[in-house]
Amino acid sequence: MLGETLHNIKLLAPEVCLTLFLCLLFVVDGILPKMRTNRFSMITTVVGCLAALVLTCKVGQTPEAYFGGMVVNDGLTKFFRYFFYFTAAVSCYLAFGSNEIEKQSRMEFSLLLLCTTIGMGIMATASNLLVLYMGIEMVSIISFVMAGFKRDNLRSNEASFKYLVFGGVASGLMIYGFSLMYGLTGSLNYPQIAAYLTSTQGNLGLVFWLALVLIYGGLAYKISAFPMHFWAPDVYEGAPTPVATFFSVGPKAAGFAAFIRIFLTVFSVKTAEGNWQMINGISLAHVIAIISALTMLVGNLSAIGQTNVKRILAFSSIAHVGYMLMGLVTLDRSGLTAIIFYLIAYCAMNLGAFWVVSVVSNIRGREDLDAFRGLGWSMPVLGTCMAVFIFSLTGIPMFSGFIGKFLIFGSVIKSGGFLWLALLGVLNSVVSLYYYVKILKSMWLDKPESQESLSLSFYHAVGLVGLAIPTIVLGLYFTPILEFAERTLSNIL
Repeated sequence: MLGETLHNIKLLAPEVCLTLFLCLLFVVDGILPKMRTNRFSMITTVVGCLAALVLTCKVGQTPEAYFGGMVVNDGLTKFFRYFFYFTAAVSCYLAFGSNEIEKQSRMEFSLLLLCTTIGMGIMATASNLLVLYMGIEMVSIISFVMAGFKRDNLRSNEASFKYLVFGGVASGLMIYGFSLMYGLTGSLNYPQIAAYLTSTQGNLGLVFWLALVLIYGGLAYKISAFPMHFWAPDVYEGAPTPVATFFSVGPKAAGFAAFIRIFLTVFSVKTAEGNWQMINGISLAHVIAIISALTMLVGNLSAIGQTNVKRILAFSSIAHVGYMLMGLVTLDRSGLTAIIFYLIAYCAMNLGAFWVVSVVSNIRGREDLDAFRGLGWSMPVLGTCMAVFIFSLTGIPMFSGFIGKFLIFGSVIKSGGFLWLALLGVLNSVVSLYYYVKILKSMWLDKPESQESLSLSFYHAVGLVGLAIPTIVLGLYFTPILEFAERTLSNIL
């Protein structure tokens, strides 16, 4: 029994590692208050994320379930752990170069960031509805605090309150859906739920479909998919830019991790060819296709009239969720491989775009389009990096975003039954070019408000260039990432 417990803890080593670093920061904050204002907490957080990355590489090479089957360690878990820890490290690095995170609040920011990252890891490993709910609430409750991190700022307070109200409603819907699913199937573990659904031979009643709708409502809130996307623009605009940067990538990817695992292990079965097919009586492909289409349309069309760049990027992130949902429609390896590649590309280009917004906010104190006027000429590194990120987000060839969209659209076209969805995705990409180019126009074609002398600090230049390089490289040489995605899918329990 002791040996089994130790083995289970070993498989959970990355989350345990982050917890130990979290405890270290708590102790240091209590003993040495002066450490709050220096970079100690940032360094500790980044080191903790890097240590968790190393442990993710080392532990659990063989896919297995542990802690009574409530959590799993497989290829999908490892991928999302890599993703979360990298995102947290980059977001922390950005935050400590931002004027929006005051020096006396650095320790609190690091603590909240580590807590949220642990919760995201729990979401990725969960194979039990109750464990998933614990992970979601851990991420959500701390996110409410992070959104209102600037306590003396009314916009930040409004963002936190709206996030809290909307999150509370979504959480209530989801937990009621979980309870219905438990009452129907008699289990909270994904494999047991799948076994029950298989045994019904398609005779699923109204309770099941009601539970499914409620569960989707909670997960759609986490990934900001239609119709649970309303919170994203207001929260991103009001939250400090480093926090919005983290929200746009980390918790959203955690929601996708939960969404994909439930979709593949509860409502689908693996075929001999290595693909997946829906359990008899559950046909969700057309539903996912419609949700994907509506999410793309709402995100892109709503962004057209925006003048605040953070709101533009918020609606853009909603649209990108629509693109990624397209990969689930086909339920084959090509579509899921495309989702994994797209998440990697999206991570670099979206973190980079929000990073530029953070730098502009530091300089001008606002994030509207007029604040970007002429910055391409006065700060060429900043302007060039933003152009790279914008072209990739749009899906211009030779950038990683183009390859991601090409793979997703290609998988949908290959499936044969959803050509209309692929065409709609292409048209939405064309529409997105309009509002993305407004940012570049302001940076490169409009004259600056004043002739002030500006320069990009080395601190920010390292981060921006470090994100721009993979955005370009993955658009030209992407084979290793595709091979990594294939290995990830071959190790899913």
